[in-house]
Amino acid sequence: MNMGLAPRPANEDLRAQTVVKTGLVDAPNPDLFQIYCDLAKDITGFETASFSLYDGEMKCSIAEAGSDDFVPGTKSERSEWNVCSYVLLDTEPLIMPDMCQDSVWKVHPNLAGLEVGPAYAGFPVINGENFALGTLCMLNPSGPMALSDEQVMQVKKITRSIAHMLDLQIQQKELTSQRMLEACSHFQKADPRLGLGDFKMYVSLCSEMRIPEESAAGLINVGLAETDESGEVVMSEAGRKLQFDMNLQQKAVKRIKMDGGEAESLLDEMFAEIE
Repeated sequence: MNMGLAPRPANEDLRAQTVVKTGLVDAPNPDLFQIYCDLAKDITGFETASFSLYDGEMKCSIAEAGSDDFVPGTKSERSEWNVCSYVLLDTEPLIMPDMCQDSVWKVHPNLAGLEVGPAYAGFPVINGENFALGTLCMLNPSGPMALSDEQVMQVKKITRSIAHMLDLQIQQKELTSQRMLEACSHFQKADPRLGLGDFKMYVSLCSEMRIPEESAAGLINVGLAETDESGEVVMSEAGRKLQFDMNLQQKAVKRIKMDGGEAESLLDEMFAEIE
C-alpha cells in the first residue's frame, strides 16, 4: 500500500451526506451511544470498543469504552493506515484475531517489531438506506483474541441498534425543521409587521425562556406579549392563542427544543430557507 487516503465506498457522496444529516459530526452526543460501546466491550472481552462516524474527509469519534483519555468529537484523517476506514467497504465485519498474522495489515507501521499483534474487530454500522455511516470497532492491544460466531452475531445486533438510533436522529431533525418552518410561516401571517427576529423571540417565550423587553418590542407592539408586574416579558392571551393555533404547545416545544447555540444555529438555517 502506498501512503495516501483509505479507499471510499462506491456510494460515498450520498453516504457522507447522510452522515452530515445526523448532526453528530459537529455536535457529538456520546451519551446516546456509550451503552453500545460498553456492551460490545463486555460481549467480546476486548479492551476497548469505539463508535465512529465518517463524513467525506474525516473519521469522527463519537463514543468509546475502555479508554481514559477519550475525547468525543475527536477527528482524524481517513488515511490508508486507518483500519476502521476499511470497515465501511463491506457489509461483513473485518476481524483479525492477530493483526501480525494478517496478510494485509501485518505491515502496519504500528506493528513494526512485534511478533505477536493485537486483536481487532471492526463492524460496519449500516442504516436503513444501506449506507455504512460508521463503525463499531474493538481492539485488544495486549494480545490475540478470537471471537465466536455467537459473539459476532451479538455485536451485529448492537450495530443494528446504533443504525436505528442514527436514522431516528435524522428523522427527528427533519421533523423539527419542518415543524418550525410551518410554524414560522403561520407566525408571519399573523401580522405583516412581524419578522424572523420576532419569531425567534416568540419561540423563546413558548419555551419559557426569559427575554429582555427591548428584544420583545415587536411582539409587544402587536399584542402577542406583555410585561407583568415584575417587568418580565410574558405571553399575552393573544400570544397563547397563536401558540395553540401554531401547535407549539409547551410540551411540544420542549420536545423539539435544543440547547444553547445549537438551537440558534438550527433556527438560522431554517430562516435562511425562508428568506
